[in-house]
Amino acid sequence: MEYFSTGVTKDKLMVLHGLKALGMQPTKEQLSDFFGIYDLLGYFAVQNAAYELEEEGLISAVPRPYGQAYFVTPQGEQTLDMFAVRLPGSLRDKIAARAAEYAPVLIRRTRFATKIERDSASETARRVTLRAMEPHGDLVKIELLLPDEATARHACDVWEERSQAVFSAIYSELTRE
Repeated sequence: MEYFSTGVTKDKLMVLHGLKALGMQPTKEQLSDFFGIYDLLGYFAVQNAAYELEEEGLISAVPRPYGQAYFVTPQGEQTLDMFAVRLPGSLRDKIAARAAEYAPVLIRRTRFATKIERDSASETARRVTLRAMEPHGDLVKIELLLPDEATARHACDVWEERSQAVFSAIYSELTRE
């Protein structure tokens, strides 16, 4: 018998370890991106492992403004504590190091969102949705009708950087006597 886990069992342990190491609640897509960007696990392996872990009650999903977010359940924590040694230490260390690198990206993806849609009344106009989110809901959600694609893209590109100033200006104006 092999000491280290292989196949689907290894994939599930890696997903549990990665989810815990991230310290946040990513969507399945974000979890797949994390494992894929660092060549830790392929997309389908992550999706399959996450599905099985959820079926077994080791991870669970909660609705968040950015989508269905996953976290390790107490049963999943116990399982990981018991079987983490079935992943090589170097692999656990690599997942933890990559999770630390990826955390700022994940924070941005779970706190800021933008969307551009074509406006049905105009050939060139674009409807832009800009969101700044907290874990349980939108802090601010703004919909704008902008004249063209370039302006819409620019608004989306600068949203994360300028959202605090926009929110502060709105708040100040609305709460002023």
